[in-house]
Amino acid sequence: MKKTTIFSFQSICFLALTLVFSMSFAQNSTDIKFQGETIVMPENITSFQWSQMPESARLNNGYVGWVQFYETPTQNVQDLFEQNNLELLEYIPHKTYLFYFPENTSISFLRANGVRTIVPVDGKAKLSYQLKNPPYEHWAMDGDNILVTLQYHKNVSNNYVINQLAQQQIIVKEDHKEYQTLDLSIPNNCLETISNLSFVKWVDLVVAPAVKDDTKGRSLHRANNLDTQTGAGRNYTGEGIGVMVRDDGRVGPHIDFQGRLTNLTAVSNQSHGDGVGGIMAGAGNLVPQYRGMAAGTDVYVVNYVSDFLDTPTLTLINDGSVQITNSSYSNGCNAGYTSITETVDQQTLDIPTLLHVFSAGNSNNNNCGYGAGNQWGNITGGHKQGKNVIATANVFYDGSLVNSSSRGPAHDGRIKPDIAANGQNQISTNENNTYQTFGGTSGAAPGIAGISAQLYQAYGNINGGDFPPSALIKATLLNTANEAGNIGPDYKFGWGIVNALQAVKLIEDGRYLSDQVSQGNTNNHTINVPAGTTQVRFMVYWSDPAASPGADPALVNDLDLLVTDPSNNVLEPWILDPTPNPVTLDNPATTGPDHLNNVEQVLINAPAAGNYDIDITGFNVPFGPQEYFVVYELISENVVMTYPNGGEHFQPFVAETIHWDEVNTTEDFVLEYSTDNGSSWTNIATVPNDTHFYNWTTANEITGNALIRVTSGAFQDVSDETFNIARTTNSYNIVEVCPSSATFEWIAVDGAESYDFYLLGEKYMEVVGTTNTNSITIPITNPDDEMWYAISAKNDSEGWEGERTRAKFYAGGILDCQLGVSENSMENAVALYPNPATSEVFISISDKTFSNFDVTIVNSLGQVLERKTNVDNASSTSLNVSNYSSGIYFITIKAGESTTTKKLVVQ
Repeated sequence: MKKTTIFSFQSICFLALTLVFSMSFAQNSTDIKFQGETIVMPENITSFQWSQMPESARLNNGYVGWVQFYETPTQNVQDLFEQNNLELLEYIPHKTYLFYFPENTSISFLRANGVRTIVPVDGKAKLSYQLKNPPYEHWAMDGDNILVTLQYHKNVSNNYVINQLAQQQIIVKEDHKEYQTLDLSIPNNCLETISNLSFVKWVDLVVAPAVKDDTKGRSLHRANNLDTQTGAGRNYTGEGIGVMVRDDGRVGPHIDFQGRLTNLTAVSNQSHGDGVGGIMAGAGNLVPQYRGMAAGTDVYVVNYVSDFLDTPTLTLINDGSVQITNSSYSNGCNAGYTSITETVDQQTLDIPTLLHVFSAGNSNNNNCGYGAGNQWGNITGGHKQGKNVIATANVFYDGSLVNSSSRGPAHDGRIKPDIAANGQNQISTNENNTYQTFGGTSGAAPGIAGISAQLYQAYGNINGGDFPPSALIKATLLNTANEAGNIGPDYKFGWGIVNALQAVKLIEDGRYLSDQVSQGNTNNHTINVPAGTTQVRFMVYWSDPAASPGADPALVNDLDLLVTDPSNNVLEPWILDPTPNPVTLDNPATTGPDHLNNVEQVLINAPAAGNYDIDITGFNVPFGPQEYFVVYELISENVVMTYPNGGEHFQPFVAETIHWDEVNTTEDFVLEYSTDNGSSWTNIATVPNDTHFYNWTTANEITGNALIRVTSGAFQDVSDETFNIARTTNSYNIVEVCPSSATFEWIAVDGAESYDFYLLGEKYMEVVGTTNTNSITIPITNPDDEMWYAISAKNDSEGWEGERTRAKFYAGGILDCQLGVSENSMENAVALYPNPATSEVFISISDKTFSNFDVTIVNSLGQVLERKTNVDNASSTSLNVSNYSSGIYFITIKAGESTTTKKLVVQ
């Protein structure tokens, strides 16, 4: 990639440096580490006077700078500062804040309340690491100018800032006044001058160009258990929840989003967003097996904009239309805590029900500067390093990690990615009612976003339709994830592979609580663990205040979790060692105090029954009080069958993947199936104890009473309900369309007593008729309307039902209908020959009152294969079908206001 070496700290005015920057290995306890540099903080409060502050620190009859306390101020001191209009704007690690104080602020008041140091912010501390380390990539250059993002303080007006920048010949490219952010094109000799302007909070290079993170999820994710599509099971489709596809342009057209899709972009002919949208929210209307996670959500589609400040995104999250966003894009690698990270974290704080879900990236094998080589620290994009967002790793359908999936830690050692999901080799939607093979972390992230929508609906059903805090949903996902990789969290899988079934049970059972804690205080909660519990997990999670860009570590409010068991043993949470060493980073988690992450978990195997004390301490809470959530997972079963688990529709002698969960088993798993509701069992296989799936070729039998049983030693589980093994018809067509009815025929299925006939409704394929023959005639209101149709076979006597067929398309128009003389004129006027055809088909209209006509040929999937317009009616036209597959096609001829459709058979 081309780099441009243009940089100079020579500026039109020079301002003296105030702080001492040192790369010394020694660091005093009061020094600040900021962007890899050590900043010495002098103890100056006894002699400090406001007159010592330079002009560059004056702002609106006050001063901006850094204030350091001897100890993190208590909540009383924090409240006292607020009451006196002393603004602690952002937390800089180590008892230090960015402040704005009025010019008449009493020094003695500050001294009496624990202030140790007051210094102005040097301009260098406002410049990102990337800005201070040229040369710059080509995308950050605008001719000889540098493209930067500037943040300014909230207590200055947008007009004032723009006017001041204009005096420096600064060009404003984008203005996001709601977030006090400007994208600028600046002369290369003005960086130092700009950074020393008092209203400037932070300056960074514009974000790197966006890169798409693309390269059998429902059962691996256990999302099938939340959306069983049966009357007795759970039916969480995400209905009433708004999800956003922030991607490469329009999604669809595709009937899998029927009635639920709002495109707010004009960009077309792109397929990445289609793949993302289908995994997250496709309904499987076209092909039932390709149903996504949350098939009932309202889907909003906007273009991906890297700063998350675009108008469509802000409008939809602010007005409550959207609760969950998905962005499967990279912007750079191991970018640290940037202004964009600050934005996404702050948006979650401003809108507590908002959840941002991101792909972790496909940049493993890239060295992104963490210091441990090319297998670590390569999470892509600053937004993914956020504390209050979810970054998703990518696994195969069997739960193994895809090698390209980006790995943590985050820049400051925090656990990233947060969680893992299946993204590789997913079948998802594409444009024009087709499907595509989709992969990468681009496919993993929408799996998490869709499951989150299902959990939002589950919470709302219990809580009067309210949306849940996203902090609760994220905590639930992390605490219930299936163990993967090393025991405990790790830098490859995060907290494990998502388990939607366990997550929704936690929500349904109300196994969570919330409270708030202030600096230095401790809250105690008591949770009873019943006898027979195999494993218990206690987790505390909080949405942390946005950090200052460049902060290291990025954690602001630091809470500590301790668990005391009934025998008074004190248990500490998991911790990882973030030392930039390949061996260290791959070590399993140990336990101890965690001062990096805003999530902590204590896991106990075979816990004793009784009361457990959960202590949450405000170890360091510079911005309090801090709300937190405690979620707890009580696992009582060692083995749980998850797929198939009841109501599924399999076909005989077809490969299906069986899934089960296990905790604390040691013996191999024995798999068996029954076709008679458990009266007898047939062996499938025996697999090793570290395996949790098996590819089974289904029995070559027809039954509605099938079950799967999994056994490990003394532990066993069986599918909750029976599932189906049955055939589907392989030939079904529309044979006649008249003004008020349509007739369909199909090849009978052996053993079927009746058939359900489906048409596409407002959102889903719906049963509109049932027949005990292999044909059906249904009433219609307009013969010119398009129709999508499908069939399923069933036998009520034997209790089985086959899977619905793939939906077929009819473009509309009278078809092979015996009409009256006046009605039949257009039908009789059109000649289509030869039919059947092998190479060329001729079309002509004998009625010469029409000067021209249009021709459209469509296949049974609804795809337009060819279109001719304004064909001269003086001569016939022809269509070359020599490259078409054998089958049935529909040719629609429109002349004036008259339309007819004819069936064409290609041999």
